[in-house]
Amino acid sequence: MWLVLAAVLGSAEAEASCQYLVRRAAASSTSTLARNFVSLARCSQEEAEASFNSLLPRAKTVDSLVGLSMAAIETDVWNPVWRVLSHDALDYDRRDQVAQAIGAKCTENPKIVAFLKGAYFGLRDLEFQQWDDALTACQDPGWGEWLNEQAQNPPNSMFDDKYNALLSVVGTRQGPEALTVYAKAAIKAADSGPFDAILMQMEAAVQPGIGEPIVPENKARLEAALVEIASNVSKEKARSVADRLANAGATTAAAGLLPKVYPDLVDESGGFLYGAASVERADCDGTKSVVLHVARVEEPGKRWIILNDVRAPLQSVKPRLSKCTSEGSEWGVSTTPEPVANSKAVDAWTDTLEAQWEGKGYDVSVRKEKTISLD
Repeated sequence: MWLVLAAVLGSAEAEASCQYLVRRAAASSTSTLARNFVSLARCSQEEAEASFNSLLPRAKTVDSLVGLSMAAIETDVWNPVWRVLSHDALDYDRRDQVAQAIGAKCTENPKIVAFLKGAYFGLRDLEFQQWDDALTACQDPGWGEWLNEQAQNPPNSMFDDKYNALLSVVGTRQGPEALTVYAKAAIKAADSGPFDAILMQMEAAVQPGIGEPIVPENKARLEAALVEIASNVSKEKARSVADRLANAGATTAAAGLLPKVYPDLVDESGGFLYGAASVERADCDGTKSVVLHVARVEEPGKRWIILNDVRAPLQSVKPRLSKCTSEGSEWGVSTTPEPVANSKAVDAWTDTLEAQWEGKGYDVSVRKEKTISLD
């Protein structure tokens, strides 16, 4: 009984001692705040965690707020520090300064590396994103390796804000050097992960400053990384990559993916077949009329998009409505959206065009023009 009583009395004395430290921390000056918090945390981590937010008004400068946060990190009171950047009392500039200052200390304090790793797993998306300045400022070599490892293990979801924030940090830290990491991540994410988000981060990693041109070497590295990805993913994902390349002006690189995207449509010469048509419109004695000038297009596999190359030959064929009143000085031109298997597929596409113009109230006829063979 005496042992039990002694234990109870000892616990009560310890609690009373910690309550004194709670009051002392609450009365701290800016210069004594961090030191007093350490004393409280060593007495009771639970009391220290419960008191942290109420002590924030005592940290009147960025340095004192960093000091309080570091005191909590040192004594393993991490939860309130993880969320300190979400506190309403802090404006965005102070949040960024605090995060950057804490991250910069990681080379001299390994606990900060562990603290930042824990933030990735312990915080919600927005809370984690607020620590991006710390993630970037930490220059510990092991931290950089850990970031790359996480980046190369994407989540099994189409988009993840927390993972995307981590990818952004990797790009900010490494620039074009991050392309290797991103390529591995994209290949892993191709089936059910954030594939498109990774491709966007790849493009961001090589973007120059505002008003500056992209460095040719970086542009070439991005194209090579995208081609590597396309070569190791499904046809559907490879097409998405090729579209990005084409939209960025890398049409040669995009065309190089045609056999990957359309393996069943490559002809014996290594080329592809398309359908193309120009639209001649006119009013013929009150009858709205259209002639579809349709041609097969043979393309050797050098172009992802053929429209610009077939426009001139299809607009220069012999008019069939010259005696009517033309509706527009230039004929519109369209092509099949992708290569086709044979002439029957071109005919089926033509039937669709014909039905569309008939639906607009035109009398439609089809004129088959000679095959266009592109170099």
